[in-house]
Amino acid sequence: MMKKIFLTFGIAAMMFASCSTPAENDNADSLRIANLSDELQRATDYKDSLLLLMDDIYQGMDQINQQEGLLNNLSASGDNANRREEIRQNLEVIRQKLRTNRELLVQMEKKLAASNDKNGLLAKTIENLKSQIASQETHIAQLNTELQSARTQIAQLNEEVAETKEQMEIETAEKEKAQQEVVETTNQLNRVYYAIGTNKELKNKGLISKKFLGKTKVLDGEFDATYFTPVDKRNFIEVPCNNKSVKLWTNHPDGSYEIIENGNKTKTIKILDPEKFWSVSNHLIIQIG
Repeated sequence: MMKKIFLTFGIAAMMFASCSTPAENDNADSLRIANLSDELQRATDYKDSLLLLMDDIYQGMDQINQQEGLLNNLSASGDNANRREEIRQNLEVIRQKLRTNRELLVQMEKKLAASNDKNGLLAKTIENLKSQIASQETHIAQLNTELQSARTQIAQLNEEVAETKEQMEIETAEKEKAQQEVVETTNQLNRVYYAIGTNKELKNKGLISKKFLGKTKVLDGEFDATYFTPVDKRNFIEVPCNNKSVKLWTNHPDGSYEIIENGNKTKTIKILDPEKFWSVSNHLIIQIG
């Protein structure tokens, strides 16, 4: 009897359950469909956002590689301040873009966690993109370091070049000064003086003077040095006297000169051996008339 009662109660319960209204079933299905649609939309939104970020991040890597190539070319071609500044600015723009993308990924990660969505693939993709951004930021930091190093190295090279140039200029100036001193010394050693005048003129200038017993002294005492004409004995080989009467008061070795008579009977002193001629005295006093 009890088995029959329980059986009847079970059948009744089953019948009651099977007799739920169609409207209730439709509401439940609509709710499930709505939930699935929301999940699909979220997944689609995540997917689209990640694809955009992924493309942007990969473009960033290409841009970094491009700037690295420019930096390498800069190091090979020499100093270029404008190009260095351009590379620095480009790297800063890329770095700012990476920072923005990293912040977006953090926001997406928080939304994904708050939604209780257990999509492991999306979470892993976000982590991979964050890792790539960190790697690119490290690469940019390295390039900035290399850029600064190149700038420092170029500055050092420029300083060394400037110092070398300055040193060369100093050495050149010293060399030229030494050469000039040698030239001046050589010229001084080869400088001789001559004077031409009548007996009276030579006496008035103090070049010759009559002494005791009628002996004539040459350059004895004070004399007018401005009366002499300075010349270079290396190329001074003739002294036109323009007079028929010529006398040398200074001592000059025989054979080192000769007195030539010109066609108009005037005389010219020709120096045959300059070194020998000026070996006794570096002054030549000629009396004419």
